Order: sequence, then structure tokens, then C-alpha cells
Amino acid sequence: MQEPLSSIDVEITGYLDGELEPEARQAFEERLAGDAGLHARCDALARGRPDATAFDLLLDEAPRQRLAAMLAEAARSPSRPARTGWYRAAAAAIVLIVGGVAGFAIARLALPAEVEVVQGPPENWRVAVAEYMDLYTDETLSVISDDPAQREAELAAVNRKLSLALSPEAVALPGMALKRTELLDFRGMPLAQVAYLSPSDGPVAFCIIANGKPDTPLTLEKQGDWNVGFWNAGGVGYMVIGKIAPATLEALAKGLESHV
Repeated sequence: MQEPLSSIDVEITGYLDGELEPEARQAFEERLAGDAGLHARCDALARGRPDATAFDLLLDEAPRQRLAAMLAEAARSPSRPARTGWYRAAAAAIVLIVGGVAGFAIARLALPAEVEVVQGPPENWRVAVAEYMDLYTDETLSVISDDPAQREAELAAVNRKLSLALSPEAVALPGMALKRTELLDFRGMPLAQVAYLSPSDGPVAFCIIANGKPDTPLTLEKQGDWNVGFWNAGGVGYMVIGKIAPATLEALAKGLESHV
């Protein structure tokens, strides 16, 4: 059984994942510069990650405009010898990590043709959910029969796995059909997805993950074409995702937050 992370390991993991707020990140880097033990532990945890991380991950607060400009500049640049391309890739990786964004597309443009880049799984669970939702169409859910007994059985399985007490009434969304609940896994953490079908906006999902992270208030963000509202409470992460207006999504998320 994997031992739980210490509080300092949790902080280091947040730093490596780009999840620290700017002030917390600056304070951590100042400590890192003057604490050899902390620096060694940070290096040890970093070495345990996949080699492709710096090139593969698009972190939560990625500056999209700057990334787009970098992509455009890379596309305009003439081809370089392999050695020059390698240094450009290394420099790009360093800039992206420090700036809080890992640009797989930039790395692919900058690397020489003979270097193979392997893209790993996203570290941010909301990115993973959005990518999963990209596969959904209305037909994905419309073919599922409306079976209240089956929905209750699915929720019961989630309750057992995540130690929750969800009911069909608690997770109901106005004007949407509750189509299914399924148990998934994200990096060893149980992840539940409650899927709905909106007549006007298509697939919508309410997702729950046992991530052990501190409480955070409801926050809105954009993941590709999807609007997302997420929060954390009691070591459990929650999110609502759909191609619906941000104000509507926020209202739905607040309703679920009050019920669960």
C-alpha cells in the first residue's frame, strides 16, 4: 500500500504540478533556494515523474495568448540543424515550466525530426474529464433508457467507493435527464461521473474525485469548448462541465454544492 504524502510532499507536488497560487509559489521558490534538504526532496519527487511531463502537460492557468504567439513564432521559423533544434526544445521546456505551462505542441515544432515525443496522460483531472467529454455526442446518452432503479444502483456503487450519500434527488439537474453514473479512475484516485442530457445543450456531467486536497471555493474556468465549475470540500473534488452558458453552469454547480 502506498504511504500517504507528508504535508511538505503535498506542497512540493502542488509546486511541480503548477497548482500553487502565485504568492505561494514565490514563497516556496524562496525557501527552495535556501533549503538544501527541501531542494533534494523536490528533485527526488521530480525524478519520479514521467520524462515527457515538461512537454505534455497544459496546466490550469496556462497563458493561452502567449502560447498561441509562441506557436505562431515556431511555425514561422525556418528548419534548423538537429543540434540547434535540440537546444531550442530544451530552452522552450524551461520557459514553459517556469511560466506554469507545458507546451507539447511547441516542443514538437522545436525538436529535430528524429526525436520522438511521447505524450503522457494529463495530470489535471479536469483536463482529463474534458478530453473524455470530447468523445460524447447526444446519441451517446440518448440511447440509454431512463431506468430509475438502475440509476439508484449506479449511485449506490459510487457512494460505497467514495464514502458519499448521493441520491437521485440530490444530483438531479433541472430540465435534464439523468442518464447514467459510472466509476472511473484518475491516477489511482476514484472518479465518479454522473452524466445528463440537456435538450438544448447536449451532454452535461457532474464529476467527483477523492483527491485529498484542501477546500477551495467554486471557481469557473474554460476547458476547450467546455465550461467548467469546480470546488473542493472535505478532501473531495467536484466539478460540473457542459457546453452551457457560464451563468447557468454556475447556478447548477451552486445547487449541487448545497445538496452534496
